[in-house]
Amino acid sequence: MPIVSALIIPPELLKLFRELMRVADNNRTGTLAKHGHLLSRKKKLAISSRSLLPQIKVLWAGLTAPEKLLWKTAGDESRYNAWNLFVQDTSYRLKYDIPGLAVPSLLHQFKVGRLEINAPADSALLAQFHPASYYKLAKVPGTKGQYVDVKIDEKLQLPLSAGLSYQANLTPTSGTPIARFYAEVTSSYQGRNIETRVGFDIDLSTGWQRETVTATEVLGVVRSYNLYIEFIDVRGWFEWDNVRAYHTGTNYGRDWRCVDVNNVLSRANYQIEKSWEEQILPAGSAFDSVYPT
Repeated sequence: MPIVSALIIPPELLKLFRELMRVADNNRTGTLAKHGHLLSRKKKLAISSRSLLPQIKVLWAGLTAPEKLLWKTAGDESRYNAWNLFVQDTSYRLKYDIPGLAVPSLLHQFKVGRLEINAPADSALLAQFHPASYYKLAKVPGTKGQYVDVKIDEKLQLPLSAGLSYQANLTPTSGTPIARFYAEVTSSYQGRNIETRVGFDIDLSTGWQRETVTATEVLGVVRSYNLYIEFIDVRGWFEWDNVRAYHTGTNYGRDWRCVDVNNVLSRANYQIEKSWEEQILPAGSAFDSVYPT
């Protein structure tokens, strides 16, 4: 039989207890852990000596005003300020010995999604689902790595604007290759579910560009929608970023910054669907978030 116990903390010690302990896992079982900020003087010195911030601060100070403005405009696209985006990007380059500084872009920032299709595979289909109700992870303010499940009620109202930034290096394996991004809107009409598709063809070989499409009218009452990235009879690689699923004044794109497009389900987020679900992903094909060098 399970053993159930409780800890009653006297009111006069409650403040001290909260300063010392934190909730480590509140998804399935209550778990406490010591606050990580209670460091010894020796540990504080070791952490500060390993920090990349002093080096990044010098690099930032060496930028010209036009260069800082480029970081600001790129940060506006990903909802970061210029300094935060510069720190995020530059610390990654320093950590992995990537020389130089990145050139900020309006089309992609920091990590991007990357899909590779290699022999024997020549097809792939990724889907991002947007039902009327689902859960997402939200970071608990003031914590280092604690997240909670937040319910999202996505009441779709047209128009729906969908799109992404992308670059590609793909080679056809037949005379009729397919490479496309599309949104599939589900509506109800006379007891039937109607699927309305809007999208665009993906250029097989291109540098970074951005495309969007808009669904303005469907037959019946609109219910929900899904996003798809589909390839048939092609091989090579495809990268994307800044996913857009915009309606009712909000971008509902999941992981629209593409920081973790192939997020792994775990005990802590078992209610959270993956950002992109592999519908077709044969041997030889794979996708993940990468830093575009």
